[in-house]
Amino acid sequence: MKRKRRLTKFGAFLIGIIAVLAVALIASLGFLGYKMLQPTEPKTEIKEEVKNEEKETEPVLNDREQVYAKAHPDLSQEEVQKQVWMNLDQEAYTHMQPVEDLDSMLQLVNKYYYLPSDYEPSDLISVSSSGENGTVYMRKEAADAFEKLIQASYKQGFILNACSAYRSYEYQENLYNNGVANYGQEYADAYWTRPGSSEHQTGLSVDIRMDNDTSDLDAVRSHPSYSWLLEHMHEYGFILRYPDDKEDYTLIAPESWHLRYVGVDAATKIHENQWCLEEYLYYAQ
Repeated sequence: MKRKRRLTKFGAFLIGIIAVLAVALIASLGFLGYKMLQPTEPKTEIKEEVKNEEKETEPVLNDREQVYAKAHPDLSQEEVQKQVWMNLDQEAYTHMQPVEDLDSMLQLVNKYYYLPSDYEPSDLISVSSSGENGTVYMRKEAADAFEKLIQASYKQGFILNACSAYRSYEYQENLYNNGVANYGQEYADAYWTRPGSSEHQTGLSVDIRMDNDTSDLDAVRSHPSYSWLLEHMHEYGFILRYPDDKEDYTLIAPESWHLRYVGVDAATKIHENQWCLEEYLYYAQ
């Protein structure tokens, strides 16, 4: 009787194991069958390739940009969009637009955006100058920042001051006309801007002298502390408005002496990315 009971218990245990295995097998077969009936998902890499191909085939240029791209096949699409945004697909001075925000420290004044002939900032104050052009004026925020830059320069062991800053429409008109008379219009357009298109009329730009050297304006380039000025003036809100390698964007020949106030945040961003003002405004839009 004891042996029979043992066999019965063992048989029940064996039947239980078989039942569990059977259930597991049925469940596995069911899951595999379910997966086989599901649509196959493409691999992530393939999905990304398809998305990228779709992006490449999508028309990303507007009509004006497409025309410019055909005329400049060597430019990337991004560069085409940037240059068209800057209006470089149009001849300078032919599609002029008025500056909208005259109070902004970031106003763009160039060969496509102009100031009214009667515009004069209401907050002009005098700044330290070389004296060669009499009293020099800038807008208050820019003037205060320039005075701080002067103090920082003095601590570095050199004298920084202004030889020219705010210029009226009439002053710029005479300057440009004299340039045309003496050198021809093509030369004048490269080195001066026409009245209404001069940054000096904004009261935010300043032509500098270093250590009271009143010789050629470009003499600042060879001053031993000029590199310090280029590296630190953004901390006071200033940029070099017409750098050596940005003439294709600014349409102005390089001016080592021409600083422009844009505020510390914008100046820092421009300095870090080695942009000109046009590029900063393009990427900031």
